[in-house]
Amino acid sequence: MSPTMLQQADAHHRSLSEPKNGPFTYTDPLSEVPTLSGVDTSIDGSTPIIDMEGLLGPQRSEFVKQIGHACEKNGFFAVKNHGIPEMKINNMLDTARDFFHLPEEERLKFRSSDPNSIIRLVTACQESELDVTYGVRTHTDPTLITILMQDDVPGLQVINDDKWIDVNPIPNAVVVHVGDMLQALSNCRYKSLLHQAIVNCEKERVSIASYCYPSDDAEIGPAKKLIDDDHPAIYKDFTYKEFHESMWRVKCSTAKRLDLFKAESA
Repeated sequence: MSPTMLQQADAHHRSLSEPKNGPFTYTDPLSEVPTLSGVDTSIDGSTPIIDMEGLLGPQRSEFVKQIGHACEKNGFFAVKNHGIPEMKINNMLDTARDFFHLPEEERLKFRSSDPNSIIRLVTACQESELDVTYGVRTHTDPTLITILMQDDVPGLQVINDDKWIDVNPIPNAVVVHVGDMLQALSNCRYKSLLHQAIVNCEKERVSIASYCYPSDDAEIGPAKKLIDDDHPAIYKDFTYKEFHESMWRVKCSTAKRLDLFKAESA
């Protein structure tokens, strides 16, 4: 499988002139819009942190286990000492921020709703209503993994132990989370991360997500080593192209779109 990278710059930025028919949640019912209520902000240290330097040392197997545990229990983890220079990360975030400071007519030249576009640039910021702050509604990613760089403004929220929690930015770290394809490959051992983004309309928030997809002809299905009498296959084999095409037909934004590919015995 030769994964390809698709990068999307998500800049959550104050722009009240944004058209109401934009690609986010302007027309969604309030019940589907991310809200500030119901979020547990009291949990500290809830983000597993993986030190990539450990993968190069004698304790490599232990760090691999830590990654597996984080994927299984949390669905995400933060990575430090990842080898991306801090200056490059800051330059990327600054460039994205500068882009969204351009006049609206300039920004709209780059807008694309095409999921196959190499770079997709979207703006999301809307007015608050009661305790509702419009952002990116609850969803999972149709990826193997997603790698997220974010500035120092909180906004990412994830489901953990059936509670919404904030994933606060960690300096010089990137967030990696499980996507739908890894859920299928792991036979549901790793769950695709249910997450959402909340917009802070008092302060700009910029994040850059790199989506790691398989190629269209890649065959997806539970790894054979994970299948036995006690752990039957939950999903049948399918190609990423089949999944991608079905995803747009069912218009589902969570890993339930994988239900179309469940094995008959599941």
